[in-house]
Amino acid sequence: MGRYLLLFLLIIAAYLKLDARQPEHKKEELKITEKQKGTTTIYLVRHAEKNTSDANDQDPDLTAAGLKRANDLKAYLNGITIDAFFSTPYKRNQKTLAPLAQGRPIQFYEAQDYEKLRQRILNEFRGKTILIVGHSNTLLPMIEALGGKKPVEQILDDQYDNIFRIKINAKDKAVVQADKFGAPRS
Repeated sequence: MGRYLLLFLLIIAAYLKLDARQPEHKKEELKITEKQKGTTTIYLVRHAEKNTSDANDQDPDLTAAGLKRANDLKAYLNGITIDAFFSTPYKRNQKTLAPLAQGRPIQFYEAQDYEKLRQRILNEFRGKTILIVGHSNTLLPMIEALGGKKPVEQILDDQYDNIFRIKINAKDKAVVQADKFGAPRS
């Protein structure tokens, strides 16, 4: 019995010694694979307050309150490393991201193509932290497309203070947390 135990221990020791000799590039590949399998964190917000004085303007700018809220978003996410920024092509969305992105590239997406956005995030940005700026009518369907449950029934047209954090684990299970940032809705 003692010989078998000794033989078993020698085999384990030899295996560990071989594993320690694994080339550095193989170890680096292992680290990359582990990160790819990690949790993806998505912060999802609506664009900040927009100028509604011209009902015909389809691409309005932010108001003074909207510019303040964009800076409030930056303060809320202070200390969190954002790896990618996503926006629809509208000025109000891009300007909501501007204080936080500070000139870094913005990824554009089609507002209603939730499945394509989900696939892109999970294929290209798995294990990373992403900020998406959407619209009042797209946030909740986007949460559902990402595999989460809607934390609220609706987002009203005058609500700009919601922020949702969606964590998607390696098995694509999503957990949603809702919070508020900036000035409360008046």
